Amino acid sequence: MFTDLAGFTTTSEQLSPEQVTHLLNRHFTVITDIVLENQGTVLSFIGDALLAIWGAPLDDTDPEFRAVSVAMAMQVAMQKLRVEFESEGLPAVNMRIGVHSGSAIVGNMGSARRFDYTAIGDDVNLAARLEGSNKLYGTGIMVSGDTAHAITGRIMMRQVDKIVVKGKSQAVEVFTPCNDPEVCELTKLAIGAFREREWDAATLLLNQLLVIDAQDHIAKLYLDRIANFRVAPPAKGWEGSAILDKL
Repeated sequence: MFTDLAGFTTTSEQLSPEQVTHLLNRHFTVITDIVLENQGTVLSFIGDALLAIWGAPLDDTDPEFRAVSVAMAMQVAMQKLRVEFESEGLPAVNMRIGVHSGSAIVGNMGSARRFDYTAIGDDVNLAARLEGSNKLYGTGIMVSGDTAHAITGRIMMRQVDKIVVKGKSQAVEVFTPCNDPEVCELTKLAIGAFREREWDAATLLLNQLLVIDAQDHIAKLYLDRIANFRVAPPAKGWEGSAILDKL
């Protein structure tokens, strides 16, 4: 799991060093406590980002469920924290989270004189890329298909897209937690029609999503793509994936 505060570099320019320290310490305390209370391991704080894992140093029989549950609990806690920050004249920060399941090398790494307990590997990098992909879709949590499929039927997930992130060549299905079964079903049908190039059917379904939520960023994004594809259809062999080479 990777977390990051949206636009915090710009936000921090408007604050004193003491305010930045105060804000970050309170933010990290809140989300770290949630990780630790759910058998996770916090590996590092990187600026305003946090890296956490499940399954090391102790085994975990249900890491995917725990990680996604923690991500959701973090976002709930952030809602309360934003209110507190605003009441103190601090900016209302927003957090993005990426969650992926896979293998990694975990242990003490660094130089001969200084090292940290950390995790490295391609799957760790993908989790970081998923965190950044939230920017495009207006989501707060992005979960890989590997993780989402492991918790099928336990946490309701909304299909988002099939993406190729920077540094990768294979497309990855991505999802976000959603507690509205109608939204989940309409989105699944809309994306299915979209990938079959059935623009009219997909448009109808996406507009139904906008009736439920006029600010649905995912629905708007697909409608924009369809408008572009009506003018310039996708190439032969296109499978519906989006290349995110800038995120």
